Amino acid sequence: MVQFNKFPQNIVTTRGARKGLKRMAGVVAIAAGLLAGGQVQAADLIKCAYPYWFGFAPTLVAQDLGYFAEEGLEVDSVFDNDRANVYPALDTNDIQCTMRTIGEHMSRPLQADSNFVVIGVIDVSVGADGVVGAPGIDKPTDLIGKTFAGEINHPGTLMLAHALKQAGHSLSEVNVRLIATDDGQAVFEDPEVSAVATWEPMLSGIVATTSREGSKILLSSKDFDGLITDVVIVNKEDYNANRAKYAAMMRGIYRAVDLYNNDPKAFLASAAPQYDVTPDVMQGDLGGVYYTSYEDALDFFGIGGRASKLKSVVDSLNTINVDLDLQDAAVPYEAMVDAKLTDGLFDGKKR
Repeated sequence: MVQFNKFPQNIVTTRGARKGLKRMAGVVAIAAGLLAGGQVQAADLIKCAYPYWFGFAPTLVAQDLGYFAEEGLEVDSVFDNDRANVYPALDTNDIQCTMRTIGEHMSRPLQADSNFVVIGVIDVSVGADGVVGAPGIDKPTDLIGKTFAGEINHPGTLMLAHALKQAGHSLSEVNVRLIATDDGQAVFEDPEVSAVATWEPMLSGIVATTSREGSKILLSSKDFDGLITDVVIVNKEDYNANRAKYAAMMRGIYRAVDLYNNDPKAFLASAAPQYDVTPDVMQGDLGGVYYTSYEDALDFFGIGGRASKLKSVVDSLNTINVDLDLQDAAVPYEAMVDAKLTDGLFDGKKR
């Protein structure tokens, strides 16, 4: 079961931890136990488990700078990347929230009647994920009949599947070698491997240091318009019973995003120590990340007559995930997402 203690002090990796750390035992309990008005009650507490990934930093900043406390809320966070550990705890309400890419979330065992609901967006990969191609591999279709290395639900694998489908082909025409993403740099030195799925800083690092001169970034998440979007997922039953609590959490997160957009130094001063890195390191690794503001959330959820950007992403991922055998069947957008919380989220509230 997930335990809430404090951050481990020996973490030095960033993006690779999203999939590379099999499980982060050790956790964080952030927050003052007392708020103005007395002891924090269960209804005012959200326990959240998510990968060690800088994209989720707004949650920690909102806790650290008191944005949640101003709403009478405490959010305790733990780094844990293992879906097999996190999702059972989320289903039984031992924890109330998690965050990860929408594509990962949609993967098996998610069903239309699962006890999970997406209520927010937090970041979009705009270059932090991608595929490195070997010399002579200049477009996705050049990989047909050749070997591609990656994890099956890695963002780079999803991008390749999507690009091939757009070109009238499928990933089944490529020889897929399953690897751990953290091994990507070594795997790419094998001349039989024509491309590898990875993320920053390894993405740029492979291109800069590989002995295979002429290698390049073949696909990058910056070209896929939100396909790799991280979302906030919560226990559906608890959400339906305590919507105000979750509205407070999302306001705090979007306020932290506002801080990053308006005063990144202040944001990094709060966030970086919580990841045991320097602000400079964190700022560099955030180069391929776009934090989604409240205004972005309105677009993603299709508020006010907008076309839902997230629905478009989900529709594409339903096809990709079924093709990759990551889902038994398409999961309807309406069954997994509740956009209503976003509509009027800040009406009468501090921003």
